[in-house]
Amino acid sequence: MLRSILTAFRTLTILPIPGKDAENLSLTLCFFPLVGALLGVFVLILYQAAAAVGFQHPPVLAILSLAAITWLTGGLHIDGMGDVADAFGGGRTKERVLQILKDPRMGSFGVCAIVFAILTKAWCWQFYFEKGNPWIVFWSLVFSRSMQGFLIAFVPNARTDSIAAPFGLRSRFVRFSLIVSYVMAGFAAFWLSSVNTAMVSAGFSLAATVLFGLYCRRRIQGITGDCVGATNEIAEISVLVGGMIFQI
Repeated sequence: MLRSILTAFRTLTILPIPGKDAENLSLTLCFFPLVGALLGVFVLILYQAAAAVGFQHPPVLAILSLAAITWLTGGLHIDGMGDVADAFGGGRTKERVLQILKDPRMGSFGVCAIVFAILTKAWCWQFYFEKGNPWIVFWSLVFSRSMQGFLIAFVPNARTDSIAAPFGLRSRFVRFSLIVSYVMAGFAAFWLSSVNTAMVSAGFSLAATVLFGLYCRRRIQGITGDCVGATNEIAEISVLVGGMIFQI
């Protein structure tokens, strides 16, 4: 189990963690929320540190915190969002979409998607920092990572050489483990925050992931690694915006 946890951290962050990767990569999926929790704790530490030194500039704190998290994750997920926007926006057939997804260059659709995603998250983080409630930011990081595992486990790969393919060795045990980790995250959100926070975090992230997963299946009959990265961004934003709607 330790190898699975370490592999999850090595996969989703740039942290230089030594050791060997788990032999069965699909077993690491249920530990993805734990990675999100660590990133969330880092944001909470930054928030508390700013309060301790009297730093009263939520917009700046939000941007700096978001930049730090983006750096810790290697920009992996936001890059996936841009690639997916380019591919789905410019491709008309499955073959063309997959071709664009393999192209390392970024087009206008991708640039716009990345800018809109960063601006949306920065404004949402500012909103929660100003309200003195950074916990929604914390849970957006947890549940978005959980949704990555859900997408990989329940949606087939669109191509065999996808980055997500080695993680997609689906089995009943893996899917059951993912469901358990998702439910545990929901209970933790309820216990540490509130029932509204738990419902918004779990419900909005799951709804957004299901809709995006269905869209991917319709367009390219599955997912790729970029789709998983885009799912993270979509789920994260859905939790943040959902919390704003319910004024959490």
